[in-house]
Amino acid sequence: MFIVTGATGHIGNTVVRHLLAHHLEVSVLIRKMDDALKDLPIDIHIGDVFDDAFLDAHISSNDIVIHAAGYIDLLNKDRLLSFRTNYLGTKKIVDMCIEKKARLVYISSVDAISKSKKGIVSEPKKINPKVMKYNYAISKALATEYVLEHMSNDLNGIILYPSAVIGINDFKPSAAGKEILSVLKHRYVFALRGGYNFIDVRDVAEAIYQAAISNKRDHIILSGYDKTIKELYHSIERASNTHKIIIPLPTLLVRIAVIFTPKYSQMMISTIQENYHYDNEKMRTFLLPNLIPFEKTMADTIKWLTEHQQTKKSS
Repeated sequence: MFIVTGATGHIGNTVVRHLLAHHLEVSVLIRKMDDALKDLPIDIHIGDVFDDAFLDAHISSNDIVIHAAGYIDLLNKDRLLSFRTNYLGTKKIVDMCIEKKARLVYISSVDAISKSKKGIVSEPKKINPKVMKYNYAISKALATEYVLEHMSNDLNGIILYPSAVIGINDFKPSAAGKEILSVLKHRYVFALRGGYNFIDVRDVAEAIYQAAISNKRDHIILSGYDKTIKELYHSIERASNTHKIIIPLPTLLVRIAVIFTPKYSQMMISTIQENYHYDNEKMRTFLLPNLIPFEKTMADTIKWLTEHQQTKKSS
């Protein structure tokens, strides 16, 4: 049995669909029902991952647990919620997997890895939560450190570090999905210096599946294509067959403006200006030799997002 937490999220629901496409039996542990799982032939268990009895009832020996649940604190204002969801929630899952002798695939994040300013970022020799500045990174680093510690002893597990995930099945939508929709709506768009690495959610789902069915104990970065913000906007132009007037903005000006704009945060600016060049050799060797081309990802993403938005408006 495959057990998926965070199954209503972008990665989570895509993983569920990917597993079903392989004709596998899937059970999800969620806090509440969501349209992302509507009409899927899965076992749905609604409860609290902090409830030992709930976990004990739904995780069994030889299960494969894909722990994708997490909280992304984009505004860096929810320290306790980040700590509880990302660290303490993961700790609960790890402890239950050890007790039940279940395999764990933990979905961490590249944000849990401390990065040099230049060069290629590889899988770290150790995780160092103390050097992290923001709630999300700190809590994910703490969780990843805990998983790594137990993988060296009594946990049959593997850790995956996805970069920025975009693609279909983005029901909420994610921060990246919202940005794509925003660019689609406007002719004039503002571009900051910096960028990020993007990977298709379908590639992430396949990598998770391959990691799940392997016996490998390791930690592996999942990364795809390096894109500056300007390059990202140009790819949206091409995929949507539109023309945007892209206006560059000085970083200092944006940081000042963010102080008066509750929609954005200093963390969001810092994130796109970090080193986003990741080594994905291990991913390509063990999990995912071929990536979906970025232009196809963007075209499919825009098509899915626009159709989903139209469906929501008409319903």
